[in-house]
Amino acid sequence: MSAKTAVSAANNERGDGRAWHHAAADRDKARPRPHEVTVKQLAGKIIAVEGIDQAGKQTVCAWLAAELRAQGVQTEQTGFPDYATPLGHEITAFLRGEREYPAEARQLLYAANRWERETELRAWLTEGRAIVVDRYSASGIAYGAAQGLDMAWMLQVEQGLPLADLTILLDITPDVSLSRKTTARDAYENRLDLLANARAAYHELAKAPGWLVVDAATDRDTVRARVLAALQVHLGTA
Repeated sequence: MSAKTAVSAANNERGDGRAWHHAAADRDKARPRPHEVTVKQLAGKIIAVEGIDQAGKQTVCAWLAAELRAQGVQTEQTGFPDYATPLGHEITAFLRGEREYPAEARQLLYAANRWERETELRAWLTEGRAIVVDRYSASGIAYGAAQGLDMAWMLQVEQGLPLADLTILLDITPDVSLSRKTTARDAYENRLDLLANARAAYHELAKAPGWLVVDAATDRDTVRARVLAALQVHLGTA
């Protein structure tokens, strides 16, 4: 079964002209700019940034977290795999070629790495913090589907983890991925066929509500502008 089939928002005021002018100016000063409205809506939510390797996820996560904090939203920035945990160390060993696991074991390892942080994620959400995540459950699903794993089984493994409220897919081709990092590529980065299948799976997942697909095959400033525009449209602040 292919990865594609597996993942198949004044009325005009009247009166003295000068008074109206000053009142309107005061309202304009008080009215949030579009991105301020956006970040207020993201408080207490998980925003996952997804994409194949070298799509620019870390850059977008850092920018988005900084933007949220600048507008007064308490924000946590994290990512998966979390290589600092015990299971993260094992994932590192696999990616370096020091371990060999069948696809099912790798899937469980990556999912368990997310479960290691489940209590912390829920605590942040309870505090009303925005959580910006570099890869989350969708990454596991996309890469698992790319390897032919059963969708129902993969979803069951993820069941119970806090759900992403919004997922931003930074879309690039495997060739762009390769051009951005030509050496020291890990066990997954080296397989362009796997990246192509994962990209296809991501596109299938992105048909669901709560996903934004952004063409990320360009410079950082353009990608950032595209992400902001997509957020504004999605959240009704454009």
